[in-house]
Amino acid sequence: MSVSLSQIIEAAGLEHEATLTVARATADEPPITTGRLVVLIDDRLKLTDALHHYPSDHPLRVIDTTFRLREATVSDIPDELAPDAVALVLEPILLFDVRQAPDGVRGVMDRLRDPVDGCPWDNAQTHESLRPHLLEETYEVLEAIAAGDPAELCEELGDLMMQVVLHAKLAEQAGEFTLDDVSEGIRAKLVRRHPHVFGDGTADTPKLVEGAWERLKARERPHRESVIDGVPRTLPALARAQSILGRAERNGFGRDAALSASFGERLLDLVQEARELDVSAEDALRDALGAFERGVRAQEQEQRARPA
Repeated sequence: MSVSLSQIIEAAGLEHEATLTVARATADEPPITTGRLVVLIDDRLKLTDALHHYPSDHPLRVIDTTFRLREATVSDIPDELAPDAVALVLEPILLFDVRQAPDGVRGVMDRLRDPVDGCPWDNAQTHESLRPHLLEETYEVLEAIAAGDPAELCEELGDLMMQVVLHAKLAEQAGEFTLDDVSEGIRAKLVRRHPHVFGDGTADTPKLVEGAWERLKARERPHRESVIDGVPRTLPALARAQSILGRAERNGFGRDAALSASFGERLLDLVQEARELDVSAEDALRDALGAFERGVRAQEQEQRARPA
């Protein structure tokens, strides 16, 4: 019995799916992170290869020639596949749902945190002990961005991702939350905070998006007493000032520049000017300081090169 793609999509209830990927079992498609994937079974023996990007417990639905849907997981395929199966429908893989194979990030972290055969250093860590490492890795990502080196940025983002995976593993072992919870939490928040993309909201400029984001955040966190609650006190002063000024302005608490004020007020004026120019005060100061440092080093090199 021949079955058309439109019939498969209708049977799966995907007619109105905003993002839908269709692939054949013989195509080695990368894992999808948005929308759903429909795998057409054109070769049953190739199904294992087609699904190798996905964890063994990843959910899917099997559609047969009578358009019945059966719930299953990747590990069920192809051994428990009925002869009349024509397609599979897979949910998107979570953002940080890294492969559970022993050599995948999740598998490596499981091994490192194994209380018997794991690494003594990794097993000794806590959320508190990892704080300086998280901060250091964040600054190394910023340096890689400033250097404009894609290879270095890729490596540093991996180091930062490792911090996320390790913190999630600590929480999982404490029975608090898992890496999948972290991933699902940010996925849901991104969808919820972007109604102009995923819903019927409207916002066609960055400022309108920022304003809508603040309003949605305020609704989600009614326990906060002030619009500036939640700005980390551990941020560098310039970055914290820019964040607070931004939140205040977006919520109707703009600040007037104070002429002939104290040194601190004049610094705050410069931060406000940076916001108006859409410039990061922290990065601007870091870039200017970097240029000054290079100048000093160049002069020192010239002095050393001069004959005595």
